[in-house]
Amino acid sequence: MKRGATREEIIRTTQELIARNGIRAVRVDEIAQMLGISKRTLYELFADKNDLVNTCLDAMNRQQQQRIAACRRRRAGNPLQRAFRLANEYLDNLYDVDHTFLSDIRRREAFAGHYDDHRSFWCKELARAFEACREEHYLLPEVDSQAFANRLMSTLLELRLGGSKREELYFFCRTILRGAATKQGIDLIDRNT
Repeated sequence: MKRGATREEIIRTTQELIARNGIRAVRVDEIAQMLGISKRTLYELFADKNDLVNTCLDAMNRQQQQRIAACRRRRAGNPLQRAFRLANEYLDNLYDVDHTFLSDIRRREAFAGHYDDHRSFWCKELARAFEACREEHYLLPEVDSQAFANRLMSTLLELRLGGSKREELYFFCRTILRGAATKQGIDLIDRNT
């Protein structure tokens, strides 16, 4: 067993547990035991389980924003290809965690701020990508980028919570984007995906 786990080790271990099992399933006793520390030591660093989980959610959010920033820097391809990469990143994000985690964070009042911030961040990023597609005439002019991003995200989340496989969501996303595309956009989608 480890002696004197660091704050970062506690956060990393807790992140892994909540991503794999959901927030409700994680127990402070289990975290302390895995790290070879006492609950008292853990509570010296975090006020309670909610404080620990909120700290983990903050770290997960920062990691996600770094991934998106890296995705944004890879500007290769046309706006439609970049939008697909971003949508795939969102799908990967949904599948990086167990569906119980997604359900827990969405429904627990103590973590609602994290859910809202995460959703707002993704919606803004996807809307920006869809707007670039619209400006380049890959999406129909009547497509409201913000509403389209919001609806797509909601539907993908519900399908994920319903047990859909990642490949199914990929094809669903492709189909929805194809349905909102101009002839030029459809041609690109058909050639590249």
